[in-house]
Amino acid sequence: MLYYWSIRYFIVLLVSIVIASSAIIFLIYWDAKTKQRHGLEQTVRDVVAEAAERDGKLPQGAELGRLLDRHARENGLWDRSFVFVFDREWSLSEQFPSYAPFEAEGLIERLPPAAAGSVEIAELQSDENRLPYLAAVSPIRNAAGTTGYVAYLVQKETVLKTTPLEHRVLRFSIVAVAFIIGWGVLFLLTRRLLKPIQEAADAAKQIVAGNYRVDIDNSHDEREIHELMVSFKEMAERLEHLESLRNQLFLGVTHELKTPIASISGLIQAVKDEVVSEEEAKEFLEMSLKETGRLQKMVEDLLDFNRFAANSVTVTHRPVDLLAELNETVVRWKQAQERTSVQPTVETAGEGETWEVLTDPVRLEQIMINLLNNARDAMEEGGSILIRLHAEPSQYRIEVQDTGEGIPAEEQREIFQSFYRGEKKRTRTYGLGIGLPFSRLIAGSLGGDLALSRSGPEGTLFTLTIPAIHPLPKD
Repeated sequence: MLYYWSIRYFIVLLVSIVIASSAIIFLIYWDAKTKQRHGLEQTVRDVVAEAAERDGKLPQGAELGRLLDRHARENGLWDRSFVFVFDREWSLSEQFPSYAPFEAEGLIERLPPAAAGSVEIAELQSDENRLPYLAAVSPIRNAAGTTGYVAYLVQKETVLKTTPLEHRVLRFSIVAVAFIIGWGVLFLLTRRLLKPIQEAADAAKQIVAGNYRVDIDNSHDEREIHELMVSFKEMAERLEHLESLRNQLFLGVTHELKTPIASISGLIQAVKDEVVSEEEAKEFLEMSLKETGRLQKMVEDLLDFNRFAANSVTVTHRPVDLLAELNETVVRWKQAQERTSVQPTVETAGEGETWEVLTDPVRLEQIMINLLNNARDAMEEGGSILIRLHAEPSQYRIEVQDTGEGIPAEEQREIFQSFYRGEKKRTRTYGLGIGLPFSRLIAGSLGGDLALSRSGPEGTLFTLTIPAIHPLPKD
């Protein structure tokens, strides 16, 4: 952005200075040209007046030079001039100085005709040095009529040489105009730069007020501004999504806690009021203990999830035989199930020399239990769960494949979002929507990852990777 704006500012400023300088030079040149022509015309009139007073003649020698210099200074002509005096027949009678860039005969042919009482000015070019001259011609008149003509010549190129004050004004004007244009360009560019920032500030105020649907223009040429606007819009969408998840969490926790609490309260109240038999009372108390355990499990899950999210849980690595650990986990999980219609099995893909790796068996079991529970919930009518263990040079892969109905395509991108629960899970199973996010956090703490590999009507496949860190051989 700095490169973009600096180059743009430099180009605009340079073009502005060139335009301003050209305009000022043109105005000064035009003004000087006008003044020169006016001074030339007035000087010729003064010289003609001097000649008319002397019967068509001018002083000779140094006196004529002083006379011409005085009239030239009075009329703003500072460069050397040439004067030709002709009689009424256009024969040369006087010339000053004696040397001139034009021959009298050739000059007469190139001078414009001079009407009575007027001054005619023409541009001539010298035959010797090819310099342009301005020639002013006026007739000499008295009571008897026209007695002769005066031609006064001055170099045209002196129009800029003879204006030192205008040169100083030119330099000052260029600097002043450049400063004004530069400030104006900087102001306009800065205002354009601040406009998207102001938009972002206004959008931030809307977000603070709880309105996450902000309208931000991200069609900016500057890469940094475009990225800022895009990131800000994504942040607003993300905040809106998190707010939605927070509301879901609040409603989910309220619902999940309210149901077992109401059940426990009803069961204990029935026992207290002695409206059930002794056998039923024992059964009611067992059911109350089970509901209490489920409440305790939900609270523990929330606490564990928060600790992992805050990176405040340490992971202990010790040698673990992955194959044996997976088999033991499956056995413990099956013993805890109330129904046996779901049958998990463990197999290996290829024969590895060893399945021993450094990891945390407790955390690994947490991940596997969550995956097994999810697979069970996806198979209401029963089915099978295949746990396949792969050995690779840098990692181990544990695949958990079920034969359930699969995850809807529109929900697959959201399943690892905290507190997200699919449409069917909200009505069929209990939970807080932190099982998969929690499992992915644990996998990350072990140095691996948990991902959804595929899901469809034929079932769902999750893949857990664990880095292949092997323990040192014993001596």
